[in-house]
Amino acid sequence: MSQSVPASRSRVLVIGGGPAGAITATLLAREKVEVTLLEREKFPRYHIGESLLTALHPILELAGVREKVDNFGFVKKYGGFFRVKQGMPAGHIDFRGNQTYKYSYQVRRSEFDHLLLEHARECGAQVFEETAVQEIVFEKDRPVAVEWSQKSGAKGRTEFDYLVDASGLTGLMAQKYLRNRHFQETFANVAIGGYWRNARPYTDEQGTQHPGAFSMEALADSSGWIWAIPLHDGLLSLGVVIHRDTYKKWKAELGDNDAVYRKGISLAPDIQKLLEGATFESELHQWSDYSYVSERFSGPGFRLAGDAAAFIDPLFSSGVHLAMLGGLSSAATICAELRGELKADEAARFHDRYVRRAYTRFVVLVAGFYNQIRQQEAYTIQGLEAQSFQDAFHLIQQVVSGNTDVNHKDLSLDIVKRAMRYTTDMMFELHNMPTGNPVAKLMANKALEENIGDPFDAIDGHYIRMKTGSLGLVEMGRAESWFQGMKESFLKIVVKTRDTLQA
Repeated sequence: MSQSVPASRSRVLVIGGGPAGAITATLLAREKVEVTLLEREKFPRYHIGESLLTALHPILELAGVREKVDNFGFVKKYGGFFRVKQGMPAGHIDFRGNQTYKYSYQVRRSEFDHLLLEHARECGAQVFEETAVQEIVFEKDRPVAVEWSQKSGAKGRTEFDYLVDASGLTGLMAQKYLRNRHFQETFANVAIGGYWRNARPYTDEQGTQHPGAFSMEALADSSGWIWAIPLHDGLLSLGVVIHRDTYKKWKAELGDNDAVYRKGISLAPDIQKLLEGATFESELHQWSDYSYVSERFSGPGFRLAGDAAAFIDPLFSSGVHLAMLGGLSSAATICAELRGELKADEAARFHDRYVRRAYTRFVVLVAGFYNQIRQQEAYTIQGLEAQSFQDAFHLIQQVVSGNTDVNHKDLSLDIVKRAMRYTTDMMFELHNMPTGNPVAKLMANKALEENIGDPFDAIDGHYIRMKTGSLGLVEMGRAESWFQGMKESFLKIVVKTRDTLQA
């Protein structure tokens, strides 16, 4: 029988039970590392962010939970359609072209997150729900204990050797203690969403239906975009994303969120087709999805993971992927330090650079594509003519599927090289935009200065050993030689771009 309150000490303490926290706790427990997870809410709980990427499969496999997820009944997602410019065909990301993992999932986050948290418990993590962390106690700059309280009224203190902050948007470490979170005013968006019954499946330009496909559409007046995500209970999740200032203006003019939501739908012809014959079947939810990034994701004895580290606009459905990647890196670097594979500062540096590289890829792409979404009268996608609009999506598929972060099996070396060059070009473009994009610039600067654009796992000569029983870090010299060749080739591109920026 599990205890009702956390123990006074644990080797690792994880704050937050979402995907980042659950994966961290699961992987550590499977490595026989004592781990305690504190979650302030009671699962299942509502959460937005239902569309997932194919790169979650290797992490689910490592965590021993892929079969459970696959058998749950979630809608299988074989790709997505992105109409970023009205009047042009929607760009198509097609996961069926992957060699290994040809689908991801569209999930109810309440169900998906609950499944992961229960799996962490089954693997041996000590999980305590309705247990909120009130304070983090430090010795110099290292966290050593938390003070917690439970809904029941119980209070206590738990000491630890390592802390993983997976507290989501709250970002306890970054917000309250490090005070190093940078917000992006350009992405100070408001999302309004709800669920529809009996919506039609997405139909492409040739009339072919794509059940289960994610789709997004830029609003015709350049004010934002809409997502459409089919779920396994027959509902369609549909949300309107607009800038905070636009939201205030529309609400003042129209009166309430329902009218704002309907106006957004009226500016999206594709979405209107999906809703023919459908009925709205829920209450409206509202979220502030301001993009932000912490100055650093690690330090003495701590790691930040998931939204506690950074948040990116959900245009490419990167949220759960980046959360699970942060969980993987947190667990792997802690295990590597415990095994003596790296010194403490080296393990922390690996985590920071590994996670930042993935965030950088997505934030730079999102910033670049937002330029198109908000300029419907122009063509702004870097280096492409109107007639080759789909080429942009062929180039970024390896990035926006997450494959460049964890899954070498599905990588086409030529495509990856071109995708990384494309991302680097977009970094260059961001530096020359008249208004700029502070968060994207911050990430791009760090990528260029630290040479973390390498499309493979090598960070400071190491990559993650994704093997149960020996999770940790391996020296680059033990990897396949073509990893090194691709690294050297891409770094030449990064250095050349950096030199151009400095000239």
